[in-house]
Amino acid sequence: MTFLFRCPECRTRRRDHGLFSQHLRATGHRLCRCGGYHYEHRPGSPFCERNPMSAALLASRYGASDEEVTDIALEIVLTTRRRTALHCPF
Repeated sequence: MTFLFRCPECRTRRRDHGLFSQHLRATGHRLCRCGGYHYEHRPGSPFCERNPMSAALLASRYGASDEEVTDIALEIVLTTRRRTALHCPF
């Protein structure tokens, strides 16, 4: 299996890191450097700070119990305004 580098904006793939870097320079597309990972990554990745559920995933990564992770995820879902599924259907 070959590791592919995927551009976060146009989603094109490159097999070689040099070609991937060349693509990023030529197009101006950017990777995220928030610190959620130890490397540059796609914005919104699971542990990226831009991902709304990252707090729950980080808690799970650092050994929180399943109940604590569920409570954190529930709090995120209930307090996030962008979610349209929060509206009561009744």
